[in-house]
Amino acid sequence: MTTALITGARGFIARRLAPVLRAAGVRVIGVSRQAGPLPGCNAVYMAALGESLAPVFAAERIDAVIHAALDSSDHAYRTNVEGTRRWLAEAQAASATTQILLSSLSADAEARADYGRAKHVLEQDFLAAGQIVFRMGVVVGDGGMFARMVESARRYPVVPLLDGGKQLIYVLGIDFLCQVLRDTVLDGAGLRGRAWNLQQPTPYPLAEVITAIMDAYGFRRLLLPLPARPMVRLLRLFERQTLVRLPVTSTNVEGLIQQGRRVLPSDFARFGHAEEPLAELIRKARQEFTGD
Repeated sequence: MTTALITGARGFIARRLAPVLRAAGVRVIGVSRQAGPLPGCNAVYMAALGESLAPVFAAERIDAVIHAALDSSDHAYRTNVEGTRRWLAEAQAASATTQILLSSLSADAEARADYGRAKHVLEQDFLAAGQIVFRMGVVVGDGGMFARMVESARRYPVVPLLDGGKQLIYVLGIDFLCQVLRDTVLDGAGLRGRAWNLQQPTPYPLAEVITAIMDAYGFRRLLLPLPARPMVRLLRLFERQTLVRLPVTSTNVEGLIQQGRRVLPSDFARFGHAEEPLAELIRKARQEFTGD
């Protein structure tokens, strides 16, 4: 029996992936900062990025590792890079055949955000080790960035759109992602040594995504276009003058501007899944959120 280890096992993608793997006959081991059982996991071990997984590898024979853990603290860049590197090396030493890094389309050496730069550095490590990188856009489902977009539209009567929401957003469905990961765990030999772009080929302007969310969930909100560059300057000024942390930083906005201009190739067709309309992806996500 194939045994797969998922780091960050309480995260959105991991929670959806574990039952899919188990249904395919895979023994699933979760690694989480919190104790307690998880649906789809045969066993759960406690560990955070920066700590060793040696006890897990001593107790379990692991065939595949899905690296989904993410730190979002003040020291996120260092913790994510050094912690994931350590787990990559420990899994190699334990003879895990397949290792998968869940990365991002924002991964870039010149990324404004720490997240994108950290993912870029880690991609080089995984590719040098002959392993697999999956770059993702916004995963449409009941968690992650998409859930934050839904929550923002739900909570606030006004939704700000930087530069009118012209930034291009690439999406993929959570079901598609879990199917790709399942198939790779079972047989990923032909995918090793490459970074694969998993997003659907057609991007959508951010304004169109927000409008589709509002239509699907029945929200009625005012969309307020705002110029992005003045917002960056205002945020920088605020960040210099106060210790209060805002939910959005000047670096976040710069990253959105940078990322929203990029037209990216897609490997979506390589994995034999039909592209789904945005409205259908959001309808499925709404059903997962609400059960109706």
